Amino acid sequence: MLQFFSASTGIVNSKRAMRECLEIALEGEPNLDCDLLIIHSSIGHNFKELLGEARKLAPGAQIAGCTGAGVIGAEGPSESMKALAVMAVRGPKKEFAIAGTGSLPQVDPVQQAFEVARALRDRNPHIQQIYFLPPWGEIYMPHKTIESIESVFGPEVSIFGGTSTDNMKGISSFGFLDDQIQEKGTVMIGFADPTLHLYCQASHGMKVLKGTAYEVTRIKDNWILELNGQPAWKLILSALGLPENATMMDAFVLGFLATKFPEEMRDAFGYEYYLTSIWGDPEAGSLISLIETEEGMVFYLAKRDEELMFRGVDRIARRISDHVKGKKPVAVFHSDCLIRGRLSFNRDLKDEIVKRMQTPICGDKKIPWLGFYGSGEFSRIGGKNGWNGFTSTICMLYRNNE
Repeated sequence: MLQFFSASTGIVNSKRAMRECLEIALEGEPNLDCDLLIIHSSIGHNFKELLGEARKLAPGAQIAGCTGAGVIGAEGPSESMKALAVMAVRGPKKEFAIAGTGSLPQVDPVQQAFEVARALRDRNPHIQQIYFLPPWGEIYMPHKTIESIESVFGPEVSIFGGTSTDNMKGISSFGFLDDQIQEKGTVMIGFADPTLHLYCQASHGMKVLKGTAYEVTRIKDNWILELNGQPAWKLILSALGLPENATMMDAFVLGFLATKFPEEMRDAFGYEYYLTSIWGDPEAGSLISLIETEEGMVFYLAKRDEELMFRGVDRIARRISDHVKGKKPVAVFHSDCLIRGRLSFNRDLKDEIVKRMQTPICGDKKIPWLGFYGSGEFSRIGGKNGWNGFTSTICMLYRNNE
């Protein structure tokens, strides 16, 4: 059986940060070696030093991970430029595998995910859960990417994780695979421990504005060209009260597009609407939809609502606590949207929102917790693998009591 250990730190020296994380995670054991080491780092660390120190301290470990706009550990969140969080795993090598690749020019991201999934399967055909870490900006149709992974492993495999990113610059991101630092890398970590089960919950906590309804009247390859018969970009800028020369970031931080979940999925998620970003091509006047979209579909305008965000994470904590009652929690993987970090909350409120999930879920138990701020979250909810935007997504690995 796999055993999990976690820690995070804000030490700015990359070698010292890696050593401190492993010493804390493994509770001061003289032997810091492990079999798998998952790393999440802010963009400011020296990645070569991080991986070099990890290899020195844990020579037997396979290493995988990615960058984010900050990290979340059992110690709380940090969005500093040099934040680090790790999950150390010990156990039989037959119960996990890693695979990945750097960004391949002229290779479709959906095909790239398929190739990485196939490499993962070749290394371990018994994978049951996949921690999926694709790069920001390369996932333009997440549902197609999920389908490509399921075509390799079958729809029963559980996919969770998030998209790697930088510290909100939108320039690049990095994946880690053993000693390799892969710009815009796609990384997958598979678990094949037959005793492990996964339970996920997510919440965005956004408020849909009354009186807003936009029907998709022209679309091409998930690019929304027209809403209500008008150029999509111009219409949404007007709805947000922005001038025609506004940038994508101007729109991105102000509002979101929401559409209704199918009725059969609403109870599983605990809310009615599914979100996608207001992101697109101002010159072409179009919007990119990160969810499966077709003509006739109706979107609504949504904005962040602090009270709904807090109520949403309370619901996450309550549902997970209820689900694992009488079971053995093993590890928590937490993907949080960077918009829900400092763009939404100050330091105190950000700490509070994380604490409101960790305290009810962990109670007086020390449960390994690894998370990062990214730009899209993957989870399996209601028996289906899916992508969510602008959420706090908590995925717990647990074991049933014998």
